[in-house]
Amino acid sequence: MPKLIDHAQRQQEIAEAVWRVIQRDGVSAVSVRDVAAEAGISAGSLRHVFASKAELLAYSMRLVQKRVRERAEAHAAITDPWERALAVIAEFLPLDANRRCEIDVNLALVAESPAHPLLKDIALDAYRELRAGCVTVLTRLADCGLIRPALDLDAEATRLHALIDGVALHALIGDADAAHTAEGVIAHHLRTLA
Repeated sequence: MPKLIDHAQRQQEIAEAVWRVIQRDGVSAVSVRDVAAEAGISAGSLRHVFASKAELLAYSMRLVQKRVRERAEAHAAITDPWERALAVIAEFLPLDANRRCEIDVNLALVAESPAHPLLKDIALDAYRELRAGCVTVLTRLADCGLIRPALDLDAEATRLHALIDGVALHALIGDADAAHTAEGVIAHHLRTLA
C-alpha cells in the first residue's frame, strides 16, 4: 500500500526548502524548479501543493510568523514576569540558527513585497502582531507593578517594537557577540521602565 502524504507536512517541508534557497541564493533565486530540487521532489509535485511562486512565497512567510508566534506563546507558563517578558522577546531575535533563518527569510520577503502585494499584507500582519505583543508584554509587567504607572504604555510599546527590530537587525548583520548584546540591550531597556 502506498504511503499517504501529509499535505500540511509537505507544505512545511517545501517552505523550509524555500528558506534554504533564500538564505543561500536570495529571493531572486526562488523558482518552482529550484525549490523542488532543494526539497527533493519534482516540480509537478510542488505545483500540486503550491500553484504559483506567489503562493509559495506567501506560505513560506506565514510559516515564519506562525512558528515565532507558537514559540512566544509557549512561554506563557513562565511564572516570573521578567523572565517571561525576556523569553517572549527573545523569540524575535536571531539567537540561534532557526531564529536567524526566520529573520533572514522574513527580511528578504519583506524586501520582495513591492513585487508581491500578498507579501506586503502578510508583513503588515506580522508587524501588527509584534506591536500587539509588545503591548501585551508591557501591560503584564505593569499589572505586576514592574513598570512605572505614569508611563504611556502605547508609546513604550512603540519604542520596544522599534528596539526589537533594531537589535534583531544588528544581531543579524553584526559579529558573533551581537546576539548576546541584543538580549542585554532589551533587558536593560525593560529595567529602565521600572
